[in-house]
Amino acid sequence: MSSPGTPSAGLTSRGGPRGRRCRRLTTTRTGLASAGAPSRRGWAALLEVGGYLFDLEAVERWAREKGVRRLLLQAPDGMKAAAVELARRLEQKGFEAIISGSHAWGGCDVAYDEAESVGAEGILHLGHHGFVGHSGGRVPVLFLPAPSSSDPVPVFRRALEEVLAEGHLEVALGVTVQHAHLVGRLEEVAGEVGVTLHVGEFGGFKGLVVGCNYSSLSGGSAVVIVAGGVFHGLGAALWTGKPTWVADPYLREVRRIDVRKFLAVRLEMLSRAMEARRFAVLVSAKPGQRRLHVAKLAAEALRRSGREASLVVLDEVTREALENLPGFDAFVNTACPRLAVDDAEMFPAPVVNAGELKYLLRGSLEGYSPRDVFLFDLRGLGA
Repeated sequence: MSSPGTPSAGLTSRGGPRGRRCRRLTTTRTGLASAGAPSRRGWAALLEVGGYLFDLEAVERWAREKGVRRLLLQAPDGMKAAAVELARRLEQKGFEAIISGSHAWGGCDVAYDEAESVGAEGILHLGHHGFVGHSGGRVPVLFLPAPSSSDPVPVFRRALEEVLAEGHLEVALGVTVQHAHLVGRLEEVAGEVGVTLHVGEFGGFKGLVVGCNYSSLSGGSAVVIVAGGVFHGLGAALWTGKPTWVADPYLREVRRIDVRKFLAVRLEMLSRAMEARRFAVLVSAKPGQRRLHVAKLAAEALRRSGREASLVVLDEVTREALENLPGFDAFVNTACPRLAVDDAEMFPAPVVNAGELKYLLRGSLEGYSPRDVFLFDLRGLGA
């Protein structure tokens, strides 16, 4: 998904697990506990931990097929309690389970280095659908998307009724992976309300959106996102430019997204960055965010414009780390694009995403598009 320096970008943005209750469920909704795509096993017993469902049988089968005995469990902050419980269960089955205490921002942020440092032979990555920005690494990874046991239908119906009341008859649907298994039911609800639902696909899941990619959203005159908080809703509104509502199944609230504050911040940042002379171009060490080529092109373009530019590599972008880099007037971000969206205040100087650099270099904000926040295409810079 992304790796901003605050929990707003991880699954904690939707409130995290509700306690540590555990129970066995019998359900046909399997496979979201397998590596990125539904299994076809039919009925399966799933373990519920804190409102999320896990297929321990699929984990055990995968580990034995891979010859994996020592596992690293990686989870976003909102699922750390689930990781603790899963580790306990796996150890009861004869595996050695080690819990990563680090952040896990998305499928872009897989803990290969941590796994190797403790001799883990496989990684269980909780809460995300699959790889983002890379296709795998040195250690086998099983993604456990952790479908939610919450029911989004009532709040989704209310959201559609609000959208319909404003005259939108066709709506693009986006869901987090925790609710991707219910897209078919959501389509039925839309038909009952009288709304035509447009459902795309990303990463093998219908309707899926992740923090840095909203390409599944197309069609319709409005957007409804089924997710907790405003994180994914804000991204959808910026990408599509359409009226966007969030149906929050955790708080059972419907929210209309307002992007005006964000746009004001972005334009103010760009205006200040136009006056800057010394730039730090940030490169992420995370496997799915590592865009060294983009960073080098950005630095070269800045130098051609008469400015100074230095490449800086970080694993976690934090204010403390940035404040230890004195002398820079502005930052160019080639890591997670959500850093500039959700955590702009973390930067001690203006931050510009790679896709926004063209405005800075031409000295004009005319034609600014918020979609450029998510893009890393530097063609047109003469690079």
